[in-house]
Amino acid sequence: MSKKKKQEEIDDEDIIIGYNSKNVKKDNPPKKKKAKTKPKKKKETNEDEEEIIIGYNSKGSRKESSTKKKSQTKKVNKKSRKDNEEEIIIGYNSKGTKKDKQTNKKGSKKKKKKQKSKNRWRKVKAVLFFFIKLILIIGTIVGIGFFLFVSPVFNISKIEVKNASKISENTYIALSEVQIGENIFKISTLNIKSKIEEESYVEEVKVERSLPGTVAITVTERTPKYMAEAYGGMFAYIDQNGYYLETNSEKLDLPILRGMITDINNLKPGDRIVEKDLDKFNDLIKIIDGVKNKNIEPKLSYIDISNHNNYILEFETENKKVMLGDTLGLSTKMIWIEYFLKENKNKAGIIHLDTDDVYFAPIE
Repeated sequence: MSKKKKQEEIDDEDIIIGYNSKNVKKDNPPKKKKAKTKPKKKKETNEDEEEIIIGYNSKGSRKESSTKKKSQTKKVNKKSRKDNEEEIIIGYNSKGTKKDKQTNKKGSKKKKKKQKSKNRWRKVKAVLFFFIKLILIIGTIVGIGFFLFVSPVFNISKIEVKNASKISENTYIALSEVQIGENIFKISTLNIKSKIEEESYVEEVKVERSLPGTVAITVTERTPKYMAEAYGGMFAYIDQNGYYLETNSEKLDLPILRGMITDINNLKPGDRIVEKDLDKFNDLIKIIDGVKNKNIEPKLSYIDISNHNNYILEFETENKKVMLGDTLGLSTKMIWIEYFLKENKNKAGIIHLDTDDVYFAPIE
């Protein structure tokens, strides 16, 4: 029995010592400070107290240990109950959060519906505003148009024709078909232009409205530069761009073109000569300019353009012909023409400029 008691006392000591070790941890002294004589005595006293407590507790009964165990179990039970309560509360709150989420979803859906309805209403407003604005604009345009086309303020009271020379002003007015008293906005300037351009002498036309009631027609006319011999001793007038203007019996003081491929008798006024003849018109312009510079143009009667490598000029009043060749070195050739005309007055002959050695060959 004595051994068992001793064993139980040892067990009690172990349990109590383990329990008091926790208290010892709590009662640990503060951090060490600088060594002094007095603190060492305190540490010794503390150690004695700890030994006394340990020795005192080692003699404690099982009841204290059992009571402490019970208190610990109670504490554990309380904690477990608290945990269970927390679990119950958490479960309850999770249901609450679901309801809150549902209410939040419903609220967000309502907000979205309201936002959608607001957006729709804004779109409807924008469309209505656009159509109202469009109607107002159209109404304004229609009102202005009605005023412009109906008001007598804009009736034509005057027709002006500028730069008319070969063709009379009355002819241009008749060609335009514009009537006095007609509304100025009802006429078509493009139609007037196309009608006037049907006249062969017209090169360019500009038609303008001058409010409130004036129509201005500005024309640029073509002028004859050459003639071509037509049937019955008639002469066809041709401008510098190759447009056939008219056939007339009057012989103008212009050079007559010979050797043309174009059949003048089949052309209508306003038509153009064929392209092969047109290719030679650039050379003709150079020749005429050179003759003008030497003041011998009035004496030039005919130009034969049948061969572009050898143009033939005829001065009928001088009884002379010039074999010009091509247009290379034209300025020098014009000097030779002027020289031979002066040196061989009243002599018929041919001036040869189509070779390297220029010369005059008289004809008896």
